[in-house]
Amino acid sequence: METTRTEIGRPPERLIFTDVQRGPDGVALSMVVAVELGSLTAGRAVLPPYENGFADLAVYVADLAENWRGWSGTKAYESFKHDFLLSAVHMGSHVELRFTLQDPKFHDAWTVGGKLTLDPGEELTRVSEDLTELLMPERPVP
Repeated sequence: METTRTEIGRPPERLIFTDVQRGPDGVALSMVVAVELGSLTAGRAVLPPYENGFADLAVYVADLAENWRGWSGTKAYESFKHDFLLSAVHMGSHVELRFTLQDPKFHDAWTVGGKLTLDPGEELTRVSEDLTELLMPERPVP
């Protein structure tokens, strides 16, 4: 069964990855990233930085999950057009994942940011697996 949506966090505070658009080779060309913070909802289409789709985002989250016991400092991810940013800090018993979603041309016009608190074990592993499945290239239909 194909994954069509991945969520990080739980209502009322979560990031949602959905509506992945693919090229003829099955590689992701764009996806919608949405933010829900209580009654506030915002979203936008985000483009991948390379011809290999969002492999860099999947690798970023996989690295967080693989290092679930902890790391020093902040681990950051930034989308191609700087409209989606993540930063993760391991706090010992949990991971703080800060996010920013913004219009790349009008940062002063609108920016949505927030923080999710994640379990560094099972929850982060599930997020990594789900996001990898969502973003991995699909096989073209012959």
